[in-house]
Amino acid sequence: MAPPGAYARNPAYGYNAIGQTLELGFFAPQAGLTRPTLADVPNMPMAGSNGGPNVAMYQGVRDGINRPGGDVNVTTTSTVSVQAGIKGEFDAFDRTLNYDVSYSWGGSSLEQQYKTFNRDRSELAANGLGGPNCTPNGRPDFDFANEPGPFGGAVPQAWDFYAPGLVQTFFPGFVFTTRENLSYALTSNNQGQDGCMFYNPYLSQLSDPNLANSRELMDWMNVTVDRVDKRNKLAVFDAVVSGELMEMKGGVAQFAVGGQYRERNTKEEANELHYPGLQNRILGYDANGVPNEFHRVSNNFECAMCAFNYNDTRKTKAAFMELSLPFMENVETQIALRFEDYGGQIGSELSPKIAMSWRPIESLLIRGSFSQSFRAPNIAIVETGLQSSSYTFRDPISNQAVRAGLLPAIDANAEAEATYTLGGPAPYVGNEYADTYSLGFQWTPDGALDGLSVGADFWRFEVSDRVLPEPPIRAIQPEIDAFNVAAKDESNYVFNDTIPADSAQPYTPCSPSAVAAEFGVDSKERLNCVVDPRTYVVPGIQRAFGTTTANLITTTLSAINAGTITADGADVKLGYNWSNDMGLFSARVDFTHVRQYTLANVPGLERGLLDTYVFDAAGTTGDGNIVRSLPDNKGTLTMSWQRDSHGVSLINRHIGSYRDLAYQTAYEAGSDFTRSMLDEKIDSYNTWDFQYRYSKDWGGRVGSTNFSLGVLDMFNEDIPYREVGGRDYDTVVFDGRGRRIYARVLWQLQ
Repeated sequence: MAPPGAYARNPAYGYNAIGQTLELGFFAPQAGLTRPTLADVPNMPMAGSNGGPNVAMYQGVRDGINRPGGDVNVTTTSTVSVQAGIKGEFDAFDRTLNYDVSYSWGGSSLEQQYKTFNRDRSELAANGLGGPNCTPNGRPDFDFANEPGPFGGAVPQAWDFYAPGLVQTFFPGFVFTTRENLSYALTSNNQGQDGCMFYNPYLSQLSDPNLANSRELMDWMNVTVDRVDKRNKLAVFDAVVSGELMEMKGGVAQFAVGGQYRERNTKEEANELHYPGLQNRILGYDANGVPNEFHRVSNNFECAMCAFNYNDTRKTKAAFMELSLPFMENVETQIALRFEDYGGQIGSELSPKIAMSWRPIESLLIRGSFSQSFRAPNIAIVETGLQSSSYTFRDPISNQAVRAGLLPAIDANAEAEATYTLGGPAPYVGNEYADTYSLGFQWTPDGALDGLSVGADFWRFEVSDRVLPEPPIRAIQPEIDAFNVAAKDESNYVFNDTIPADSAQPYTPCSPSAVAAEFGVDSKERLNCVVDPRTYVVPGIQRAFGTTTANLITTTLSAINAGTITADGADVKLGYNWSNDMGLFSARVDFTHVRQYTLANVPGLERGLLDTYVFDAAGTTGDGNIVRSLPDNKGTLTMSWQRDSHGVSLINRHIGSYRDLAYQTAYEAGSDFTRSMLDEKIDSYNTWDFQYRYSKDWGGRVGSTNFSLGVLDMFNEDIPYREVGGRDYDTVVFDGRGRRIYARVLWQLQ
C-alpha cells in the first residue's frame, strides 16, 4: 500500500483523491481505529521520505539483494523391490507340465525439501504487519473493493479499477493477493509498531539500518518445506502353466497359459503450504459487504497446482495364452492372446499377437511379428490431472491489431506467447491403441567369422487415440469466441494506454469508428482503441491485468484422446567376441535410428509442432507438450574384458544432434543478446563410462556375490547448450549430474 497521505487531495473532489483508498490504514475507521499518518510509520520503506516510490505498487519477495547461495535444497530418492517365486513340474493329461508362480513388490519414493516464501506471512510483512510477534489490529473481512467513493460514489475510488486485477484468481488456489491481507493493511493502524515489521524490497534495506530486514523477519517469511513427497508401489502376482502339446513337422508344439493380478498405488502428500494451505479465504461478498463466497488459496508464491494430496489405487486382472507352433522344419510361429480388465471407465481389452521366425541356414534367423495392444491412461491423469507446466504457442489475442478489431482473431495474425498451464482430473479419457510391426534378422556365422554377430530389426508403430494434453490454442478458443462477440459492439472499446493500473483514468472508453474517422484507420490512434479485456474473460484463462500487451498467464489444459502417431525406425546390433590367454574380450555396437514420429489429426496442431509446420518429431525437440525431445540417432559402443572373477567394461554413449523447434519463436521474442545465444541445432553428445566387476562364489547355499564399482560420464563432458528453457540444456535428453561414482553389491542365494 501507499504511505498515508501519499496521494494529493483534489479540491474538486472535496479534498479527496481517487488513489487515497490505496493508502495504508485508510479504512482504519471501519475497524474502530483512527487513520494513521505518515508520522506513525516512520520506518515504512514505501515512503518517499525513506527513498521509496511513495505510491502503491506490487513487488516480488526475495531474501537479500545479493544472493550468495548456500540454501540447502535436498532431494532424496529410494527404491526397494522384493521378488519371490516357485517353479516345478507336475503330471496331468498324460504329460508333464511346468508351473511358475511368482510374486513381486516394488516401491519408490521421491522427496524434495527446499525453502520458499510463505504467502500469508509475506503479504502481511509487505504492509508492515510481519513478524512472529505481530497481531494486526484491523479486520480481515472488510469489502474495500465495493466501498463507495466520496459523495456516495460520485467520485470513484481506486479499488473500482484495480481490485479485479489485484485480487484476481489466476487459477484454482492461486491469487494475486488475498483479500484478507489487503483488508488488514487498509483497516489496521499498528503497522511497523508493537512487534510488527515491514518487509523492505528496496536497496534501502542495505543503506539504512532503520529500514533493514531483520533475520527474524526473513526466517519467519522464508520457510523450509517438503516440496515433493511422492510414493509409488506396485505388486504383481503371476501364475503360468506351460508344456508340450503335440508333435508337428518342425518339432514339438508348446503352450503357455496364465493369469496375472497387478495392484498399483500412487500417493503424494503436498506440504502444508499447498494443502491445507489457506482454507476458507474470501472470494466474494454479498450486497451488504458480508463475505459469502470462499475458496482455498495456496500459501506458496511459487505455484498452486504443482503438488497434490492423493492416494490412488488401480487393480488390474489379466489372462493370457500363447502357442508355439513349428508347423514346418526351421519355421516357428507364435500366436498369443492377452485379456486385461481394468474395471471402471477403462474396462477391458483383448490384444492379439502373431510372430514367425525362419532359419534358412543354421547361422541366419529371419523373424517378423504383428501385434495389437492398448495402454490405459495413467492413473494420475485420470484421478488428479496434469500438473502445472509451461508452454509456448501462437496466440492471436496477443496481437494489438487483433485486439483493436482491425484483424480477425485467427492463426495467421497470432504472435508467439508463453503461458503457464494446469490441468484437472480426466475421468473419461480412454485407452490408447497401437498396431506394431517388426521385421528383422540375426546372423551368427561360424568358421573364420566365428564370434561375429550381426542383427537388425525394423519396426513400425501406428498409435491412435493417444492420450495428450489439450493444445493451448484449442484451450483458449472459448476466450476467442467471447472476444469475437465483444469486438462487434463499439461500446466495448477502451484506449489501450489507459488499461495499465497506474493510468489517471483507467479504461477510458473510445469509439473505433470515431477514432478512425478522425485519425485514419491505419493510425496509431486507431490501433490504441482496443476491445476492453474485461469483456471477454472466461474461466480457466488468465491474462495479465492492467497491461497494454494482454500477455497470457495461465491456461487450463485437460487430457484428451486425439490424433494418430506413426513411428518407424531400425535397431542395429553388431558384436564380436574372442578369447586368448589374457581372457574373454567382446566389442558391441547398439544403434537406434528413428526415421519418423509423425503426428496427424491432433486438434490445434494444424500448423505443426510449435507452429513450425513440422509434424514429424523425429530428430527434433518436439513441442514439450504433446511430444518431447526425440533425437533420431542414438548408440552405444561397449568393450569388455573378463578373466576368471574379474571384469572390466568401457562404454561410449552417443546422442546425435537434433533440431530445436523452439528456435524461431525464441528468436522472434528474444533480445539481441538472447538471439546471439540461440542455435537451430542441439549438438551431438558423447560420454564414456567405466566399470570394474568382481564375482565371489561362496559355495553351497550361501551362493555368490557380485561387486561392481564404476564411473558414469567419466570425463564430465559439457552438455550441449540450449538457450531455451530454464537450465540451459535439454533436460529431457541429457542428465545434468555430470560425473558420478557408484558401487553395487548383488548377493544371490542358491
